[in-house]
Amino acid sequence: MKPVYLVITPFFPTVESFRGPYVYDQVKALERDGRYRVVVLKPTGWLHKEENYEYGGVKVYRFATFDLPTNIWPGWGDWLSCCFLDKCLKRLNIDYGNIAVVHSHVTALGKFANFIKSKNQKCLTVLQHHGYDVLGLTDGRFAGKEWHKRHCISYGVNICNKIDLHVGVSQEILRYLEKYEGITLKDKYVLYNGVDTSKFYPIDTGKKADNIFRIGCVANFWELKDQITLIKSVEMLIKDGMKNIKVSFVGTGYTRESCERYINENGLNNYFEFKNEVDHSQLNTYYNTLDLFVLPSYWDSFGCVYTEAYACGVPFMTAKGSGITEYIQEEDFDKWVIEPHDYKELARNIKHYIKTREKQILKYSVDINKLVPLFISYLIRK
Repeated sequence: MKPVYLVITPFFPTVESFRGPYVYDQVKALERDGRYRVVVLKPTGWLHKEENYEYGGVKVYRFATFDLPTNIWPGWGDWLSCCFLDKCLKRLNIDYGNIAVVHSHVTALGKFANFIKSKNQKCLTVLQHHGYDVLGLTDGRFAGKEWHKRHCISYGVNICNKIDLHVGVSQEILRYLEKYEGITLKDKYVLYNGVDTSKFYPIDTGKKADNIFRIGCVANFWELKDQITLIKSVEMLIKDGMKNIKVSFVGTGYTRESCERYINENGLNNYFEFKNEVDHSQLNTYYNTLDLFVLPSYWDSFGCVYTEAYACGVPFMTAKGSGITEYIQEEDFDKWVIEPHDYKELARNIKHYIKTREKQILKYSVDINKLVPLFISYLIRK
């Protein structure tokens, strides 16, 4: 029987919500590698009644967790939550001694990895970090309170210091983690969010027929995603005489209204379009209609949309502060990466690309089926 690779994650798609597709892709890559039996567990609030389910051929098993609302006091219900994890494992007939790896996603769920380690010292604990707020200091109603911040740091550092291997979706996120006083990482590994190239790949969409240069942007409309910088850069290009340009935004959020208002007030409606979403099954086609993908986010730990576009043969541009910049060749940095909010620089870069159509070459592979086997080999050597 294969050893068990236990994935404990709050992020995993359902039929109703596609949140967490990158974790799904990672799990599928782990299964394809074949060296472990992969089991996915999803913590669920004790007041909710969601049942186990299957998504895309992956069975997802739920267990109850006990937390106070609005993240008032992280750790309050940990003992009881671990008891329900124990019951879940018993229902699945998973013996602690058969668990070779327990891979938790986000710091708060590291408590479950540490709990399983207490039952099986030979088990390797892995904690994967997805966002720059690695200890959840901005979560909940009391995020602005100093006492809450101190507790979150103490709680998070205590969890992290027990973990065998910390995985970051970029180098930058691990640097954020290491800045906290008192933290000691036993080991760390960068596992970039790879792309399933059976879902994202170049196809012919006939986009060259109308001679329009198409720019795409897929992201929530939040301040840090900074879509307004893209809008202002395209406005500059239009004023410079480049009329054959079209930008399509996909996403919703609190800054979308101000972006739409800016476009209306400046007579730019013919050059921009907005979509609330694109069905994930249609994303490959969407990316392939583009000539360039631009998301000038300046505080983003990675961003799968960049590599999805790239896998479709579409180059991308971003801003400093985004983890995806670690993929950019040093000598090409200024062609694809701007200073945050610098719409003039972005306009120059877009104009340069329109004229040259220079091929974008990245440092590392974006193929998840190449990245994950290397990661598993690293685990086995530990």
